[in-house]
Amino acid sequence: MSSITGDLKRTFGLATMRQRVKSLTRPADLEKANEITKRYARETNKQEKLYKRDYKTRVEKALQARIDKAGAKNLTLKHRLFGSDNFDKSALTRQAHRDVQHDHSRRMAQLETSENQELDTLVVTAEQRDALTKEQREKPRKDFQRATDRRAGPERRR
Repeated sequence: MSSITGDLKRTFGLATMRQRVKSLTRPADLEKANEITKRYARETNKQEKLYKRDYKTRVEKALQARIDKAGAKNLTLKHRLFGSDNFDKSALTRQAHRDVQHDHSRRMAQLETSENQELDTLVVTAEQRDALTKEQREKPRKDFQRATDRRAGPERRR
């Protein structure tokens, strides 16, 4: 089961990452980011369609798994008066619906997390590359300033 704070962190983290992607300057980086975003959008739509189309089948399978689990032989001795009904149809059906919904939300959360990670690696590598090229552009100027400033001691300016 997911928590509300985890869902909010994941959602806003993905939105923030998509905003950071917009600040990329190289066309190749932007193209790769668009490809990543489109791929995950296609996968999300595919999962949503499958979820809606196969919902009844998934619930039936989850219900059957719940019934099998309830009917499994239990070797612990529990008196009838203190036990609960393991074959309550409405409770098993509700739990099967919840299982299917949680499974779907877990899949969607995994897709969001994967997209966030891929975009993060793209942005971090692009920022590192840009910082490196900036250092390389400024290196001759710094070398020249250091070479031309030959004063020694406290009168040396920086």
